[in-house]
Amino acid sequence: MAEEELAPEAPEGEEKKKRSSRSILTDVQHAERSLAESRFGEVEAICNRILEDDPENRRARQMMVEVELARKDYDTARQLIDELMAEDAHDARHHNLLGRYHNNQGRLDPAEECFRDALDLKLEYPDAWNNLGHVLRRREMRTEALACFRKALTYERRHGLANINLGSMMFEEGRLMPAIKHLQLGLQREMTHLPGQYNLALALHELGRYDEAIAGYRRLLAAGQQDADVYSNLGSALQATGDVDSAITAFRCALQKNPGHGPAVAGVAGILDLHGYPAEAERLLVPFLEQPDHPPAIDVAYANVLKRTGRSAEALLHLAPVAKKRVEEPAVMAPVHFVIGDLLDERGDHDRAFAHYLRANTLRRSKFSLEVRREQIDKLMTFFARDRFDILPKSCRDTQSPVFIVGMPRSGTSLIEEIIAAHPQAYGCGELRDVTTLAIRASYETRTHVPYPDCLEVIGDRKLFELSGFYLTRLYGMNTRAIRYTDKMWQNYEHLGFIQMMFPDCHIIHCRRDPVDTGVSCFVQSFGTAGPPFSYDLANIGEYYNEYRRLMDHWHRDLDVQILDLDYEDVVRKPEETIRGVLDFIGLEWDPACLSFYKNKRQVRTASHLQVRQPIYTSSVGNARRFEAHLGPLLEALDQGGNLPEAWR
Repeated sequence: MAEEELAPEAPEGEEKKKRSSRSILTDVQHAERSLAESRFGEVEAICNRILEDDPENRRARQMMVEVELARKDYDTARQLIDELMAEDAHDARHHNLLGRYHNNQGRLDPAEECFRDALDLKLEYPDAWNNLGHVLRRREMRTEALACFRKALTYERRHGLANINLGSMMFEEGRLMPAIKHLQLGLQREMTHLPGQYNLALALHELGRYDEAIAGYRRLLAAGQQDADVYSNLGSALQATGDVDSAITAFRCALQKNPGHGPAVAGVAGILDLHGYPAEAERLLVPFLEQPDHPPAIDVAYANVLKRTGRSAEALLHLAPVAKKRVEEPAVMAPVHFVIGDLLDERGDHDRAFAHYLRANTLRRSKFSLEVRREQIDKLMTFFARDRFDILPKSCRDTQSPVFIVGMPRSGTSLIEEIIAAHPQAYGCGELRDVTTLAIRASYETRTHVPYPDCLEVIGDRKLFELSGFYLTRLYGMNTRAIRYTDKMWQNYEHLGFIQMMFPDCHIIHCRRDPVDTGVSCFVQSFGTAGPPFSYDLANIGEYYNEYRRLMDHWHRDLDVQILDLDYEDVVRKPEETIRGVLDFIGLEWDPACLSFYKNKRQVRTASHLQVRQPIYTSSVGNARRFEAHLGPLLEALDQGGNLPEAWR
């Protein structure tokens, strides 16, 4: 673990009172600021100046220890610590410095003892709590480490390193939203903390917040962390946004740093394959397959090439031994099992296919809390209750340009957007995260620091008008000729109240699909790094579905919102009739191009990119039956929520 994970000493108010010279106090404060920014040469110069005037200045001497620890001059650091301890062995900061001295050299036992001694002397000492947590984390005592970081934050809520350490551990556990919160808070103080920046970028990437992740990766590269992993992750995020050329450039930079970097090779091969160059992809992959220790990502990319060139049996044979590998990061193997599941499912071997889907989801499983989810939905329903919504501020925007397509993932949202986007007067914007961003921004705009949605009570009509303007600028920047713009961020169903406040005349299309088919489709889909947290467990999928339907029922019941409920089954069984109804709802004339949407060459950035590149088919209706024997947890959860279709009872 890097040295910077440990907290430096904080200034102490009592000592400042003892100092007689104002100029010395100013120098001490200057040195502390320089220390916080890791300008160690500057710290040393200032402290030497202080010690010339005040040789006994304790704070300057403590900061000199910080400098020597940073330089790894442990002999000098120990000498200075011993001098301080001899003068005052009851100063908690001296024990904390001694603990850091031991920790930086990998001596965890004495380091832990020193940090505990510091806390015995001063319980309300956030630096020591953070540093003790750091040691416990290195010992793999995760529960105890988390408790220490939280303890540090009870005494100093904005403690930089404690927030970064806590956020990093939450990221490792798949708790992405709280991880991002703590990492962002910590990096406000520890702006140069590269491991924290990297974990934040990875967490944003996994949540599908690709633009933010890209910005994070680029900041790391600008700061000098130009390794293959950063370039490869940048390439993956760029590819997800549709910027294929930049993605290839990033992958190639990764390969320049490490010619054998598996994810980068797989990334380039995947782009070639998806854009109609499977032979080139195969030629790229084969040399790496011959290397004995190549990563599973190479095998997955190769199997996908084989599958799409009609060699599914060969793909299955290739992946069979790969699936038996043991790797340090279990999630690396999840794509292997997803592809094997797809290949077996294609052959009709559904029981074996499901076993591999189950294995893939188990490897990638994150933590989903039904209790937390219910609290979130309850809060939205309470705030946007009918009697309250009527008196909330409203924007005076009278535009019908935005069309919001919402629903569960795998419910047909991508299909509907492709159908609408085929119309000459419409433009498909994809999954925009702008509404969520504006919801967060609303809290800042009110200057009350009241979280969303409560901040909307005082935001005011003018501010809503401004926020909606930001959103429209984003749409119009993508295409200037369209009159309708689709935003298919499925999760916007949570924000329909906020959307209605910004755009009272907008159209909302709610995509529905049989809940069992929806749940199974989520479970067997390899979402990549940005999968919804609930999608890795059948019971969680059912529980999430129940809460989603509860909120949608609330919007229908309590809000005057233009919502078109659109059943996937109707779209595929009677496409022209249904599509005519959709176009009429959003105010567009019929155009036959909408029936041949699959000929559209626009970039599709979601898991449905392959499905929407072919004509409408009905085979997905009722296809969950092939796994009926394995669906107990999903069916039970849906039944408890009153959402189990009669046909499944």
